[in-house]
Amino acid sequence: MAQPIARDAQDFARLMLRTVERLGHGGEWVPAREAFDRTVAEHPDHPYLGQIAAKPGRRIGLSATLERLRAAEFPNVERRKATSRRNAPVLYRVGPAPVALDLQLPHDAPPSHPMVTRRRAVEAQSERATSARRAALTEPAARSPWRRRLLPRAAGASQGVESAMRSLRRWWRQLRALGLTLAAGLARR
Repeated sequence: MAQPIARDAQDFARLMLRTVERLGHGGEWVPAREAFDRTVAEHPDHPYLGQIAAKPGRRIGLSATLERLRAAEFPNVERRKATSRRNAPVLYRVGPAPVALDLQLPHDAPPSHPMVTRRRAVEAQSERATSARRAALTEPAARSPWRRRLLPRAAGASQGVESAMRSLRRWWRQLRALGLTLAAGLARR
């Protein structure tokens, strides 16, 4: 059931971004609210609008869908917030087309290259692990006292009791403060 809602939200976000392209073509900033309202006016029978009408909370994910689509399919649409506030209005405009970087990366070495064959031979002969994670997992236990001190210490029984007592004391302090607050509130009445 959630898949069609997501698909409809993507379709509606795509329509919204096309509206932004139309309205913000001159370089002026278009508020997201205005783009939403225009898209609703142009497509009143869109299935996403029916889903929003049934459950308004579904509109929350539209901004995230809009951002994913903007980054993937509309790279020329710019986004900014009106102020630095958390819930500030979002504005969109059509900016210049992004510059395409044509990087010419070096090609991979052919399998017959001497360094590649030498590395394969060393890996085949060695019994050591191929990744750092596997090497750390298969490494023998540390015997040196200097290496043992780096290992995490197991919490002993005495440490567990001490931490439990601290937790109990903190809980008791909070309970006492709550009781005093309630008593002071009742005394004022």
